[in-house]
Amino acid sequence: TGFNPIKPDKYDEFAYSWCPDVVTSLELERLMNAAGPNGGTLLRPSDKKHPHTIVFVQCVGSRCDDEKGKPYCSKICCMYTAKHAMLTRDKYPDTDVTVFYIDVRTPGKQFDEFYRRAVEEYGVHYIKGMVGKVSPEGNKLIVQGSDLIANKQVKIEADLVVLAAAIE
Repeated sequence: TGFNPIKPDKYDEFAYSWCPDVVTSLELERLMNAAGPNGGTLLRPSDKKHPHTIVFVQCVGSRCDDEKGKPYCSKICCMYTAKHAMLTRDKYPDTDVTVFYIDVRTPGKQFDEFYRRAVEEYGVHYIKGMVGKVSPEGNKLIVQGSDLIANKQVKIEADLVVLAAAIE
């Protein structure tokens, strides 16, 4: 019973180990919590400013063939990312939220409807594709990834990047 998230610092391409504005989903949960360090106000760890663009990166270390991650899907990340995205858009409607995903896995009753609400009612942008690199540039994070539906490479300037790390 219980779980253990993998350490995303093995994935240098996401800048987690050296950039304070790249956080895990659990760290985001703590930042948004009323008992958290900012009293429930979502602020960037680096400068304590409100992030206006947040990028979520799904499957960090999940479905990996290498020794750093896990070969399986953790099965809950898609749902808690949709929850975090909706909570963010609800509390901060001026925040643009984008989710990079491989597949949206919603294996439960009404879970697909929950994910669809994030897109349709809350305006969360979902991009089918993987992120190749996150790099700080000034006070922004440049997220480089692929959009497989549009068949093109994309770059997004983000204030905060949230990694959904594999769970064991």
